[in-house]
Amino acid sequence: MTMKKIICMLAMALLVIGAAQAQEQVRKMVVRQNDGQEMRFKTADIEEVTFETVAVPTTVEEAEAMLVGYWKMSVNPQDFEYPVDIEGVYLVITEDLKEYLVLKFAESVTFEEYVEYAGKYVAESYPGDVIVNSEDPTTGEMFGWFFNNLDQNSFDVHLEDETSITIYRVEPFEYIMPSDGLMKNSFLK
Repeated sequence: MTMKKIICMLAMALLVIGAAQAQEQVRKMVVRQNDGQEMRFKTADIEEVTFETVAVPTTVEEAEAMLVGYWKMSVNPQDFEYPVDIEGVYLVITEDLKEYLVLKFAESVTFEEYVEYAGKYVAESYPGDVIVNSEDPTTGEMFGWFFNNLDQNSFDVHLEDETSITIYRVEPFEYIMPSDGLMKNSFLK
C-alpha cells in the first residue's frame, strides 16, 4: 500500500470515529434547585430561557385587584359532574369581586336541554365574597375554597375533599348566564 492510501484510510477512520463520538454526546442543561433537586433538559429541545419577576400582593387591596380577571382551573373537565361533555372549567372574578364558575361546553353537545350551549362558555354566579387574608394577602377564601400562592399569573386552591388544583390566568372570553340556572346542581366529583 502506498503512503497516500494509508493516509486516506487513517483520515476516513478518524472521521468515522469522530462522527460516532459526536452522536453519543448529548448536551444538557442542568437546573439545580435550592432543595438539591436537579432537572435536566436537552439543549436541543430548549428554544429560549427567560427569567421573570412575578408580582405578589402585599395588601388586601392589591390581592383583590390581582384576583380580578379570567382564570382556568387545572381540573380534568370529565371530573366535573354534568350531564354533557365539558371542555374546560374557569373562574371569572369581576371588579366588584363577584365570582362566576364558567363551564366550556363541548361542540358535540346533543342533549336537547343543552344544545343551545354547545361550544359556549356558560357561567353561574355564586353568592359570597372573596375574602383575602390581611396578614398574608397571597391567601384567602372564595367559593368556600381556600386559596394560597396568589401571584399575577396563578394561585392554588384547596377543595373540601382535600384536592389541590392550580388556577391560571387566561385571556378574557365571552360567556353567557343562563336564566334557568342550569348549573345549580353541578359540582366536582
